[in-house]
Amino acid sequence: MNVDKFKSVAINIKTYKKLEELSKQKFELPISMAKTVEYYIEKGHEEFKADANRKAK
Repeated sequence: MNVDKFKSVAINIKTYKKLEELSKQKFELPISMAKTVEYYIEKGHEEFKADANRKAK
């Protein structure tokens, strides 16, 4: 694995099961768990930045 492009993280089993459910059922087609994590982190980061911008004004 290219360590400049990818990193791994450990999550507890309870969170893993929730992630697995989301990856299989949330989207029109099942997507990989890695893409599910990527989607939610990107979405959360966008909301974080938007909130920070609102507070700065």
